[in-house]
Amino acid sequence: MNNDYFFAQDQAGGLQRVHVVRHSGEHEGGGDASKRAAAYALDDGRPLRRIDSDTFQILDSGALVTLVRD
Repeated sequence: MNNDYFFAQDQAGGLQRVHVVRHSGEHEGGGDASKRAAAYALDDGRPLRRIDSDTFQILDSGALVTLVRD
């Protein structure tokens, strides 16, 4: 997942493009703020929560999508 997006498959078999909105470790400002977790969103802007290394949950619906590896 070195790109700014990757693909995940939903439970119906459709592919969804997942954008990396913020990479892990990035934080706002130049201070010593705590590192922040990566943030993800679908093409339509709906945010995702990472469940494990391959699974993400769409926050508004609770549906799961699974990372598609090359």
